[in-house]
Amino acid sequence: MTGYYQIPKLKKELSVPTSVIDFSTAMYHPSYANWVHFYLDDYRIERFWKQPERYLASLKKFRGVFSPDFSLYIDMPTSMKIWNVYRSRLLGQRMQYAGIHVIPTISWADADSFKYCFDGIEKNSVVTISTIGIQSQITTQKLFLRGLKAMIDTIQPEKIIVYGNLVSGMPLNIPYIQINSSTLSWKKQADGVKLREMNNGR
Repeated sequence: MTGYYQIPKLKKELSVPTSVIDFSTAMYHPSYANWVHFYLDDYRIERFWKQPERYLASLKKFRGVFSPDFSLYIDMPTSMKIWNVYRSRLLGQRMQYAGIHVIPTISWADADSFKYCFDGIEKNSVVTISTIGIQSQITTQKLFLRGLKAMIDTIQPEKIIVYGNLVSGMPLNIPYIQINSSTLSWKKQADGVKLREMNNGR
């Protein structure tokens, strides 16, 4: 447990995926050479929260898993945001205890969320973030970039896997590995989506 809110701690992960598949597709059309991600609507991953033991044996067959991405909205009550960070870390920890490679998924909302949303993550780990919906509003984009800088300063990640498009103004001192979600089709998801590393001079 780490921090004031006793967020569960994840062990550092340095593995870098070459292809990914989403949780829903993975459960029905598994392709075990992939890593599994949870960049889905919350209702699609609640079943994993409610019955993790039901899925651990299947998830263990994949190369690894991103910890679940429970939503953090700016207008959410603080207690719900802390709860969703806690749930993500707890399930990630549970998977690690089961022998699964887990890349921490990092999310944040407003600046107040920086007090707890980076808790439980070891420094110099590979982490993953999402940029879906970030570029729709200037205010959201500024807050995202502020949170990204705070995350980099706090966690000092080895690499960042980005689900979605890169956002203008992202710090260039960290290698990014992009999952281009805008071009995904069902077949690509089932076969595994290839990741590409962005050259940022590091």
